[in-house]
Amino acid sequence: MSPEKPVADVIRSEHAREEGDHHAPGTFVLVLVLLFTFAVYYFANWKALADVWQVR
Repeated sequence: MSPEKPVADVIRSEHAREEGDHHAPGTFVLVLVLLFTFAVYYFANWKALADVWQVR
């Protein structure tokens, strides 16, 4: 037997969360809310400019 650990044990130990690890719950939801807000703002301004400029 070799002294090396099996790959599955290495991956499992690297994936294990430790007490000092950074954990930010809700970050993905916050990013989606901000993305949605910017998209609505962008299209609202686009619509307002389309009404003002009246390109024909």
